[in-house]
Amino acid sequence: MATAITMPRLGLTMVEGTVVEWKAQPGDTVEKGQILLVIESEKVEVEVEAFSGGTLAAIYVDPGTTVPIGSLLGAVADAEESFDRDAFERAFVPELEGAPAGAGGVSGDVPKAASAPARAPQSGVKAAPAARALAKKLGVDLESISGSGPGGRITVEDVERAGSAEPALSIDAEGSGPPLLLVSGFGVDKTSWRRQIDALRGSFTAISFDPRGIGASRPMPTDGLTIGAMAEEASEAAGERTPLTVVGASMGAAIAIELALTRASSVAALVLITPPIAEDARLDAVLRASLEFESPQAEGRIRAMLPWFLSRGFLAEAPKREAAAQALRAMAARTPLPTLRRHANAFAAWLGTRAGDLSRIRVPTLVIAGAEDVLVPAFHAEQVARSIPGARLEVLEGASHAVTIERAERVNELVAQFARGR
Repeated sequence: MATAITMPRLGLTMVEGTVVEWKAQPGDTVEKGQILLVIESEKVEVEVEAFSGGTLAAIYVDPGTTVPIGSLLGAVADAEESFDRDAFERAFVPELEGAPAGAGGVSGDVPKAASAPARAPQSGVKAAPAARALAKKLGVDLESISGSGPGGRITVEDVERAGSAEPALSIDAEGSGPPLLLVSGFGVDKTSWRRQIDALRGSFTAISFDPRGIGASRPMPTDGLTIGAMAEEASEAAGERTPLTVVGASMGAAIAIELALTRASSVAALVLITPPIAEDARLDAVLRASLEFESPQAEGRIRAMLPWFLSRGFLAEAPKREAAAQALRAMAARTPLPTLRRHANAFAAWLGTRAGDLSRIRVPTLVIAGAEDVLVPAFHAEQVARSIPGARLEVLEGASHAVTIERAERVNELVAQFARGR
């Protein structure tokens, strides 16, 4: 008879747990006492053993997912048993109240949490024990690392990269032709430009990079961070490919403006997409609220951010909405919360400081805005365009802040025409 693997109760105050890693996959033979998975709750990681032997017949909860105690995580079936994954899930009844640790399931024969392997992490970050030990040896701050493991968990390889003597940016340059430097916005990595890179690399060299502390780039210093410092990173990513057209979105547009003001000789043209410039209480509130979650990829955070980035029409189309949520979730897993905090502080400190300097920008400039953008309203983009001599403004109907996603083809067309025609 099949056995349910459930989320055990590890303490009296525990109400939910997170699946960190599965040690076996469906179809694998498991033995009684074998470690099946690792879970985490209340800052403690615990290895969960198989209560009986058989075959791991199904996994219902993926790594990185948080569920209430008693929830169905997987199932172990007898080797010769005919197992129906969906029927087993439908028949499962969780036992949430008053259940002892590990209780719940269909048959009563459930896995138990091994008491010996429980470990208290050094901080709230998720990291493999070996990664923690190596970080201590190398003097690496775990909070400054973006984990590449399941659910954003920090691996030994992540610590090794962070402990490297040479800090580096992860930079991609695709295609051939005049250089385009693509600068990402708040909390996202270079994958946010995929739609643009695929369309533009046939005519241009599309350069994208992960800012320090995000994705595959080295962790950033823990001291103060500024938009000016991020502009230096952007210049480093461009290397010798100058002069270039700098394309920045949202906070990336702020970095592009800073780059044009401080390194004018390396910038041939600017494309500013939904560019913030003035202090704005709503933008600041959204930035701060996005940090009030346990992790960047928390489902509540992802869902709360979508209406700020996407238009009503886009949100109404479930396939598009869910694809955007999945992309945001994946990028969030590559961006540690400490990095988000440093970026938010740097962004907030920059807003309102450069409005009077825009008239000094003397390169051809294209400003793109979304007509439904509530984070950087179109009239803010209009102010930017009016302040930069000769700047051209394009307001795209039916688009919000994530205009590079919602109106990707039009954005790509505008960027290509502008970069070729300057």
